[in-house]
Amino acid sequence: MREADPVEPPVISPQQKADIVLDVIRTRRVVRRYTDEPVADEQIRRVLEAGRWATTGGNRRIHRFLVTRDPKTIRLIKLISPGMLGAPTAVILICLDHEAIEREQTQEGHSSGLVDVGTQAMNMMVAAHALGLGSCPVTSFSQSGMSTLLELPPTASPLLMVLLGHPAPHRRVMRHGAKTRLTIEDLTYWEHYGRKTPQ
Repeated sequence: MREADPVEPPVISPQQKADIVLDVIRTRRVVRRYTDEPVADEQIRRVLEAGRWATTGGNRRIHRFLVTRDPKTIRLIKLISPGMLGAPTAVILICLDHEAIEREQTQEGHSSGLVDVGTQAMNMMVAAHALGLGSCPVTSFSQSGMSTLLELPPTASPLLMVLLGHPAPHRRVMRHGAKTRLTIEDLTYWEHYGRKTPQ
């Protein structure tokens, strides 16, 4: 019996790719309410993969990701994290690895390390949304408490958590005075600060 010819994947134009990516970015929201459904290992791996491909200063990899899924541990994390709302079923903690800093000969307090945490978290949250998951970044937590609770080595400093879970349905309410239709024109100047249109 003759094997079927392989099906060629559809050709996607650069414009179509951009539309897909921008739609994921545009529709992503911070999610603070989750169902009890666990996040699958493969979904977590894909979110981590997105974090791994984030831009980093000098292409140095001085951060490490710690995944926590144990419900009891997550409840304890919430007790030391004022910024953590809701009950996610997975937490990814982004840590600064001081041994990696030494190996990479990176300046200890260099600001690019903090920028890198932001790009990693954003990549993770965009990927989570593309997978149908909800996510939320959290920086308001006790670093010393987190280090003790998760038994981090002295060489690891916890910087930011990305909460993950399946979004629970709820009605979104905008904060008072928030503008719902912010455009790029509201945020952008051209050539000179204050010029609203390109010349």
